[in-house]
Order: sequence, then C-alpha cells, then structure tokens
Amino acid sequence: NRIKYFQVIADSQNRRFDLQISNDIFIELSQIELNRLIDNNLSNALKYSNIASTIKIIVSNNTLEFHSIGNAIIDTNNIFKKYSRENESVGGHGLGLSIVNDICAKYKISINVQSLNDNTNIFSYKFNCHTVDTK
Repeated sequence: NRIKYFQVIADSQNRRFDLQISNDIFIELSQIELNRLIDNNLSNALKYSNIASTIKIIVSNNTLEFHSIGNAIIDTNNIFKKYSRENESVGGHGLGLSIVNDICAKYKISINVQSLNDNTNIFSYKFNCHTVDTK
C-alpha cells in the first residue's frame, strides 16, 4: 500500500519500484510506526536515487530492504542522527531517519546500511519482533 501511495511521485520522476516478496512475515508493531519506517525509506530513495533508476524493495527472511542507485553514503552511522544530512541540495530537515532509528530502537529492529562500489545504497531492517509460528 505504501508503494502505491508513492507511485505517482516515482512516475513523475521517471523512477520505478520493484517489489520482491519471497515470504510472509508477521511482526508485532504499530501500523503507524511501520508506515513511518517504510515512508521515510521510500521518500529518501526517491529523493536521493538517480533519475530513471529502479528502487528495489525486498521482503525476505524477516528482513525489509530498500535498494537504490545514487551517490554513495559517506557516513552510514551519522545519517540516523537528528538534523543530519549528507546532501544539502535536496529538500528535507534531516529528521526522517532519526524517526526511523527511534522506531527501530523501540522494537529492537536491527539496521544495516551499505553503500556499494556500484553506487547501490542498501537500507536493511531485520525484524526481531516477529511472531513465532505457534501451529
């Protein structure tokens, strides 16, 4: 649903979403907070990815990943601090990833950010708050 919400913006910027879901996950957290986590990542991917690129959203093994192609992230730890921004030329207040960090801390969601040599940036969230199958 969140991808559908951002689709108009993606289309207007000549960007595509590629959603890959390999299995279902069941997590216990607020729908509002999950939406904030997803929205901030989609918004950032749209802001900072190259025009005419594809943004991949991958759900697999209790992990949610956002892959986008753009400028390398210089300090992958600092970007989660309040008011921190690596690119001043793009709009925003530097609060989105700080909010994401707070949500992840609250629910013990592990964060991993990678900036690869091919200009792919990966934001990965490992959900440790999933529900165990109780058959």
